[in-house]
Amino acid sequence: MKRNAIVIAALLLLSAFMAWPQTVGVPVDGTVTQEGKPLANAQVVLVNVDNGKSWKTKTDKNGKFSLLGIPYGNFEVQVLGEKGEKLFKRPTSIGGDVGGTSAVSNMQIDVPKGGMPDSSDASAPKLSKEQLAKIQADNKKIAGLNSLIKDSESARQAQDWPKAENALKQLIATAPDSSRWDFYLALGEAQAKQNKFQEAAQTYAKGVEVAQPVASGSVPANDKVPALNPTAAKNGMERMLTSEANDYLKLQKPDEAIAALKKAAQLNPSSALTAYNLCGVEYTAGKYDEAKTTCNKYLQLEPSGAHAEEVKTFIAQMGTK
Repeated sequence: MKRNAIVIAALLLLSAFMAWPQTVGVPVDGTVTQEGKPLANAQVVLVNVDNGKSWKTKTDKNGKFSLLGIPYGNFEVQVLGEKGEKLFKRPTSIGGDVGGTSAVSNMQIDVPKGGMPDSSDASAPKLSKEQLAKIQADNKKIAGLNSLIKDSESARQAQDWPKAENALKQLIATAPDSSRWDFYLALGEAQAKQNKFQEAAQTYAKGVEVAQPVASGSVPANDKVPALNPTAAKNGMERMLTSEANDYLKLQKPDEAIAALKKAAQLNPSSALTAYNLCGVEYTAGKYDEAKTTCNKYLQLEPSGAHAEEVKTFIAQMGTK
């Protein structure tokens, strides 16, 4: 068995890299009710009061609605009936730190029967010039991030790895505090495709570090961004650790590869594939005491698995050493 073949085979069985959303701004969703009952087929309109631009959608049979790509700013939320009659309106502000509605998920709108509420809601004040300036800067930054995402995806699809690497490095530098571990996964892949194995291994290690708070739940899950949920982050960590090990093998650094695979095994003790990888690398590195334990672990997990006979051969050969 060739030393590198084990880890490379494992990567082929992992899920394909997730697509990134291409919208500027944030998602807004919620529910419209009338006297406590879902209001279906009502039009929900968000109107930016500073420039008049509007975003529209309709509620489903459960009164739920969803809008994507809403920039930060002052808005008026309106609900219109099936004939276009105005049923509801109120001012709101969208933006995490600029007042108004700080949460744009699960917005609750209850339309009173027979009348429209007063729109002079003091809880959503008009934003100041300074706040608007910050919002414009934030929206410009978001647009720049989305442009870099688009560039990196196009380069990856074209297998233009130097261009992909450059775009991803800019993306990470523009949002250094982001929890988007998937950016690091893509960057590590681009670097490995160029045989930059040391850089790729370091990138994957950083990606694992970034993914950890998401996997543990310290960073709130975001169902609009597939990467930002604990299960996806945990799977991403396992994939990056496996890729890191693969790169270290190509650098002829088996100890570092073993360390990465041990972390992957700790992360997912029930993964027979990770146990097989670690078993093979330890065996090839001559670490027979550790390899015996790991190989037996694989057989416990998959006694009739695809690699069972191979692993039994390793164990038999180690018994003579």
